[in-house]
Formats: sequence, C-alpha cells, structure tokens
Amino acid sequence: MSAFVHRLRVRYQECDPQGIVFNANYVAYVDVALTELWRGAFGSYDQVVAEHGIDLVVGSLTIDFRSSARPDDLIDIGLSLTAIGTTSMTWAIEIRRDDELLVEGSIRHVCVGATSMGKVPVPDRVRAVLTGAYGDRA
Repeated sequence: MSAFVHRLRVRYQECDPQGIVFNANYVAYVDVALTELWRGAFGSYDQVVAEHGIDLVVGSLTIDFRSSARPDDLIDIGLSLTAIGTTSMTWAIEIRRDDELLVEGSIRHVCVGATSMGKVPVPDRVRAVLTGAYGDRA
C-alpha cells in the first residue's frame, strides 16, 4: 500500500488510437499526484519554493508497464518515499485500477536552488514533513 494515493479518471483524449492510455501520459499522472502530495503536505509546491528558495528537478525516472488503462477508468496513483538523501529524494510509483497493477517504477528528484539551479540540501522542515507523512518505506 502506498503512503499517498491520488485518484483520477482517465479522459478520452489521454488515449491513443489503440484505445489505451498513451504511455507518456502516465508520467503526467505521476506529476499530478506529486503536485497533490505537495499541496497536502505544505499548502502548495510554490509555497515551498518561496519559503525555502528551493526547487526540484527530475534526476531519474523509471516506469515498467504491466497493463493498460482505458477511457473512463478510475486509477490510483500511489507514491511512497523510499529514500531521502542530502540533496535528493526517491519515490516509489504504483498506478492501479482497483487491485490491478498497471504501472510501477520510481522517480528521483534533486533539490536545487530556485535561482541558481545548483544542488542544495533538502531543507530540514521539508525532510521532516515528507519523512513523517510518507516515509513508511524510507
């Protein structure tokens, strides 16, 4: 079970001519779930950027496809914090339709200065909130 789950409904325009979700849209779904996770934890992602002067960039992303979602399916995008280092954090990804695993993988974000774009440490408050709320697997 993921530490954070965001549910959404697949829209027709997110599907390809095969009638299944176009593969790149799963990355967009993960981004939507991460945005909602940050909103729930901090009020908004922008608030963290403004308060701490940091931003996050994707360092790596892996996705394994197991099955496909179709228009009007309700899918759950699950995220769990699996590691948090000095300057990065890694989340496990699970996308499910009911109990069926559709996609699994991981995403690693690197913390950078909002203006410098150079690596900076994850702020202590961000680390504490994320580890406390979503770090059951960290």
